[in-house]
Amino acid sequence: MAVARKSSRDPSGMTLVELAITIVILGILSAIAVPGILGSIHRTGVDGASRQLTEDIRLAQSNAITRGAQTRLIVFDQSGSVPDPGNLSDPTKANKYRIELRTGPSALWPTLNDNPSTNPNVLTVWQDLGNQYRGVSVTTSSALLFNSQGFLVNTSAPVNTVLQGPGGTKTVQTTAIGKAAVL
Repeated sequence: MAVARKSSRDPSGMTLVELAITIVILGILSAIAVPGILGSIHRTGVDGASRQLTEDIRLAQSNAITRGAQTRLIVFDQSGSVPDPGNLSDPTKANKYRIELRTGPSALWPTLNDNPSTNPNVLTVWQDLGNQYRGVSVTTSSALLFNSQGFLVNTSAPVNTVLQGPGGTKTVQTTAIGKAAVL
């Protein structure tokens, strides 16, 4: 019975040169792919934050119509202030927003320390864009006031809310008829 001999030319693994070429190719592919992936992640933060804000603007408008009362969505900028209508300032609310309701034009808005469990006119908890979407900040804040028909009653419309993050800048624009869109 003849014993089969292993040929010296029979490849049983990778040579050092083949291994080096494989590593170089993987390195080149990684160098091309990683910046694109990271850029996409950063854009997702700003895109996601602007989409969430847009949806909540629509929620504020919808609540105004269904409840037959004024609602407002107040968005604090990175320093913790909001322009008219409201002229609010609270550094602890930087990059946060929420939706509120008032039952009549002369009724008071909820205080900034109220929450949905203590005041039924606070419709949402504080949404923290800076924590929910890492690196996103509000550079231009706004206070959107909707009447009971869902129209924006701000004196200057459209109202722009600007979000900025590592992936760029997005503007959420709300028109006089309450249409919210990301620009």
